[in-house]
Amino acid sequence: MSAMLLFLAITLGMALIAAGVVVWVLLRQGPVATSASQAAANVKVYREQIQDLDREHASGHLSQSEWQQSRDELSGRLLQDTAQEDEPLVKTQAQAWPTAVFIAFALPIAAIGLYLALGKPEALNPMAAAAAAAAASPEQAAPQELSQLAENLANKLQAEPDNLQGWVMLGRTYRSMGNLEAALKAFDRALKLQPDDELSLARVEVLAAKNQGRFDGEPWRVIREVLQRDPQNYGALLLAGSASYADARYADTLDFWQRARTQLAANHPDVPSLDEALSAVQKEVGAAQSPTAAKGAQAGPASGAAAQGAPQADAMGSSKGGEASGLSVSGQVRLSAAMQGQTSPSDVVFVYATPANGERMPVALFKTTVAQLPLRFTLDDSTAMLPDRKLSGAGQVFVKARVSKSGNAIPQSGDWLGSLGPVKVGAKGLDLEIKSQMP
Repeated sequence: MSAMLLFLAITLGMALIAAGVVVWVLLRQGPVATSASQAAANVKVYREQIQDLDREHASGHLSQSEWQQSRDELSGRLLQDTAQEDEPLVKTQAQAWPTAVFIAFALPIAAIGLYLALGKPEALNPMAAAAAAAAASPEQAAPQELSQLAENLANKLQAEPDNLQGWVMLGRTYRSMGNLEAALKAFDRALKLQPDDELSLARVEVLAAKNQGRFDGEPWRVIREVLQRDPQNYGALLLAGSASYADARYADTLDFWQRARTQLAANHPDVPSLDEALSAVQKEVGAAQSPTAAKGAQAGPASGAAAQGAPQADAMGSSKGGEASGLSVSGQVRLSAAMQGQTSPSDVVFVYATPANGERMPVALFKTTVAQLPLRFTLDDSTAMLPDRKLSGAGQVFVKARVSKSGNAIPQSGDWLGSLGPVKVGAKGLDLEIKSQMP
């Protein structure tokens, strides 16, 4: 028996015991003594008669001798009637069957219902506890803890192979660990139990990551099928944009992500990252449409090849634009020792700077791959995402790096991160280490 069923059985038993006690009290039948007796009734009558005599005497209707004689007679009869103590009056209590039946059913049902409504039944479910751990920030959960969590989930699912939520959680846990092959198998088991568009999208996202960010074949087919059924499916629109971005079809990317963006309220947590991604794609669209801009993009550090050239310009002190006037930030970006084996050489790396005032949209960005790391980098106005938002216009910035297996411009769960700052624009020799993972 599972912990949940055992707990509910114990709770129901306790409620039935409590209901039984109440029902027994209501249904028992026996004599109940009352506080009234014949003597007490006689005392009351005689007292009322004496009070009447006193009123008659006071009003002058009875003489002193008549009043005294009558009063003595009443007092004598009172003493005579109360000389022997009466037995208490007894009555029989009726059985309250309707109330007893109602309580017998209502009390246990109310106890269980209130707990399910106001309590936390999931706390008794090992799968729920595992879900909470899987959702925790990887910065706070060591790889060993995630591995233990996955092992515990897998063991539980051996005994509960039809636990849909368990397979979904196991897939997400393996995805956080970077074990993409195991994540695919877990999602496959979940989809066999219950076909679902959101599960299908989660699976093809893992499949694309396993294919080095490529959505060719099954991923694209599944995304299109979901959009045919639901053209406004938020997850499908995001993945369609990512798939288009991976194919360098930036106009399509912009269309998909803008359709997804229109569905979000202003305070939605996805808004900052999606706006950031849209700005990056708009820059790519502009570069593709403008020969001059495209040439500048090729000359700047917006690609892996350009990123390799950036260190040379930095080391030689030869650069242009904002860098010539010292309005740049530069240094080295590298992977931490803990990340060895967690990434692939073809994984995309975004290096960017955001204003220290809290704005999320980068003022400078370039893209490279893990194969190029460690890498010396320079961010300046030539890497600005928008013409009116440049690094030279920011006094201080946060310098960040993000590794994305899918190559998605939108930050996603499982991406690896590094951050420095705030640092002043003009800082050099920065050591940017990528060492933490997004939940």
